[in-house]
Parts: sequence; structure tokens; C-alpha cells
Amino acid sequence: MSIPKIVGIEQEYAIKIKGSETLSFFDASCVLVNAYARHLGLRDRRVDILWDYGHETPYQDIRGDLFGKNTGQQIIGAKENRLINAALPNGARLYTDHAHPEYSTPECLSARDALACDKAGEIVLREGMRLMKDILPSTSVTLYKNNTDQQGHSYGCHENYLMAANAHETCLVTHPERALKTLIPFLVTRQVFAGSGKVGDGKGEHSGPPYQISQRADFIQNLFGLETMYARPLINTRREHHADPERFRRLHLILGDANLCEFAGFLKLGSTQLVLQMLEDDFMDCDLTLKNPIEANQQISGDFGCGVELADGRKLTAVQIQRELLTYAQKFRPTDPSSRVPDDDLILNLWSYVLDGLEQLRLSADRVILDDPLALSRRLDWVLKLWIINRYREGQNCAWGHPLLTVLDLQYHNIDRKEGIFYRTQDQGFTEQFLTDDEIAHFVHAAPDNTRAWFRGKCLEKFAEEIYLVNWEVVGFDQGDVHRMVPLLNPLKGTRGRYQEIFDQSRNARELIDLLESGLVKQ
Repeated sequence: MSIPKIVGIEQEYAIKIKGSETLSFFDASCVLVNAYARHLGLRDRRVDILWDYGHETPYQDIRGDLFGKNTGQQIIGAKENRLINAALPNGARLYTDHAHPEYSTPECLSARDALACDKAGEIVLREGMRLMKDILPSTSVTLYKNNTDQQGHSYGCHENYLMAANAHETCLVTHPERALKTLIPFLVTRQVFAGSGKVGDGKGEHSGPPYQISQRADFIQNLFGLETMYARPLINTRREHHADPERFRRLHLILGDANLCEFAGFLKLGSTQLVLQMLEDDFMDCDLTLKNPIEANQQISGDFGCGVELADGRKLTAVQIQRELLTYAQKFRPTDPSSRVPDDDLILNLWSYVLDGLEQLRLSADRVILDDPLALSRRLDWVLKLWIINRYREGQNCAWGHPLLTVLDLQYHNIDRKEGIFYRTQDQGFTEQFLTDDEIAHFVHAAPDNTRAWFRGKCLEKFAEEIYLVNWEVVGFDQGDVHRMVPLLNPLKGTRGRYQEIFDQSRNARELIDLLESGLVKQ
């Protein structure tokens, strides 16, 4: 039986430094993280919060020990832990991941909230850059929300979806053919509306198509696997569920692009929620197994209208595959009505609209947009970016392969609202805004109130001085004589409706825990 599809995004930001020859990307990222944490009072003398790595097992594989790695538990000292991590009162995590800043949204019940939280992350990062100027006045830092540096390196926009444990085990471990028939074809082909576009091959070689619709396709080499920096898979199979593993599992997707267009970001998340619910309820009886999913992923990126070969010998376009899955989604209702995906009717309408638009979109052999009757250039990143680049090509009379085109590509993703091409285009009215500014601003400081993120965020807002560790599934309090742990193993609990009253009654964490243990929480 399907369950609510809680979703979260982990966005890695590319970083560029000017004005300092000695400041490393790692150091700059840490300065940003700590500047923002200090701004929120999370670096005050009496606040000493660690991120708890005890539940993180990046080298254990859901498919068993044969596929995992025996590397031992990751050990990070307390000083480094504080340097690279900031758990935020809005339920998110801001931290330094290797050599760049990363923003992980809180757990969200709806695609709309997840999109708004992801956009709120951009505001957080922009504020962090502003605060950095007070610390490093002669240094300029620029952040890009994209997935390749055009030098052969890629970084991720990872998606996480809550799945029922039994369905996750069945579809990804014991009977992966179920995922191969429906989920994998969906993920490979959804780039036609979720791709953010890319000039060339992302490796500086320009040996492939002059323009692709996906930034990540060239860097995906396997169906399943543990790696995130090389030999990347469509689905990451680490056994790290951040919830009660007897009831819940995490589907960790690393193939997707970072979206700036709100329409594209919403549809990416919402359609994936629906497909996963249909997978859990075993609703789709079609077989769309791709003969070579990795090759098909790259083929579609280079030519969205091409036919890709299925295992049964048929050839279908990405839009045709999406259309078949949409048809199932339009008939689907979850076995448990309470688990219905929020805004599902809207998701279905937009899904249908974008497929209609893609069927009517016409490109020349030179990747010039000839006809876009449903104005996808206002809604999809890859179409908008292509339109922008072609306007430049026409104005400057330059061909594909001109080095300034990759500069334009990168500047599209600059999150500075004055310098970034996307935001300049948006301010001029050339893109459709799906969210209101108030929706986005709300999640800069507040966590979603219908998942456990609300409880964790409220603890950080109200009792930060009493917390000694935190992660997605636990909050630990230091009460002097004893450490008390509050587990958050159910992502669907910890909501405002259940716990607002006891937070209002609690003057400190000790009182909060006493009330939790008293059994007075609303059911």
C-alpha cells in the first residue's frame, strides 16, 4: 500500500572565488556556512550543536554486503563538525560538502512546499554571501545552481522520496524488474521537462551534440550503485534511510538537474511522487523496459525527439513513454486516500500540458526554436536557456562551439538576482513564476508544519542552547546530568498540529521531554 511521498532536495552549489589566491573552495564554503549560522545565533558561546553522523552509512548497500564497501564508520572530530555543519531552525541543513556549500531542504509533504524550500535555500545562500563580505571584504564569491563546470566535473541535485519499506525492498532488491519496467523509463525520459540544458558535452570537448537538454546525462554510467562522484548511478542504493527502516525507506535519486524554472521544478517532483505511488500500489501493468537505459538517457539528452529502443524491440520517443505513464496516473487513486499526493490534479494537468507542448515544439537542425506554441520557453529551463543562447548567437552571428556560449550557460545559473541570466530574464517577465515571493520567504525561517521537520526546527529555534546533537532522525539534549534523545523515526509525525501546544507550554527542553513522556500529545 502506498504511503505519503515526503520529498527533500540536496542541492550542491558551484563556487567561484575572486580576489584571493589563498582562499580554497572548502575554506570559502565554511566561511559562508558559519557566517549564516552566526547570523542566526547558532554560533553564540552557549550554543554548541554537533551534526550526528552516527546514522549515516554511505557505504552500505540496500542490495546486501556483496555490493557494499567495508570502510568503517566515518569519523569527524567535533571541531571540524562545527566548522562544516549548520542545522537550521527552518528544518534544513547548510553545510560544506567536500569543496562546495550544500543546502538540504527539510522534509516536505508536497512538491510545492519542496520547491519553495529549495528556492528559500537560494535566499539563504545569497544571504550567506552577503555576510561573507563583512568578513572578507576584498574577496568576491559567486554561487551557481547547476550541475557541471564545463571542465568534466559534475555535482548533484539529489532528490529523496519516502517509500514504504516493503515496496522499496520489492522494487529495488528482490524484484528490480518492476522498477525497470516503469520507474527507470520514467526517470530517463522525464528530462524532457526537468532538464536544465547544457552547451556541449560538459567536458570542454564539444565532441557531441552542440546543445543537450540534461546537464547530468553525460555523467550517469550505471543503473544502481553507491557512488556519487564517479561511476554515478540513476538510483543511489546506499542503505541510509533516515527513518525507521522496518516501515520506511529512502529512494535516493542523483540523476536529476537543478531547476531554476519553478514550473519545471514542481513538475519534476510532483510527477515523481505520483509514479512512486503507482509503483507501490503495483498499478502500472505496462512494460516500458529500455534496452539500454544509460544509453537512452544520453540519446534523449542530445535529441529529445529521438526514438529509444525498448527491450521488446519497439522504439518510442521520450514523450511517448511519458504519455503512457501519464495515462496511468490519470486513472490512479491510492489505496489509502489519506496518502494522496497533494495537488495531484494540478500535477496531472501540467504534465499533460507540457507533453502537448513538447509534441508541438519544433527545432531546426541547428537547434533554433522554430515553433513553441505553448510557450515552454517560459516554463522549462532547457527551452528557456536555448532561447536565450540562440538570441545571443543571432545577435553576435556566432556558431555553436564559440567559447562565450559556455559562459552564458554558466551565467544562467548564477543565483545573484542582478547578475544571473535566469533571474534577469524572470525580472523582465519572460518566465512564469509558479510560487509567490511570500511562499518562498516563509520557508527561509520556518519549517514545513506537516512533517517531522517542524519539530526539529522548533527545537533549534527555541532550545538551541540545550541541544548537543541533531540529525534528520534525532534531536539530542544536554541536560547536565544526562543526555536525552528524542527520536524522529517517523517523518510523518512531529507536526505542528500534534506538538504546538506542548512547545507553548515548555520553558526549556526538560519540560518539553516531560510533556512528551506524559502522553499528553494530541493523537
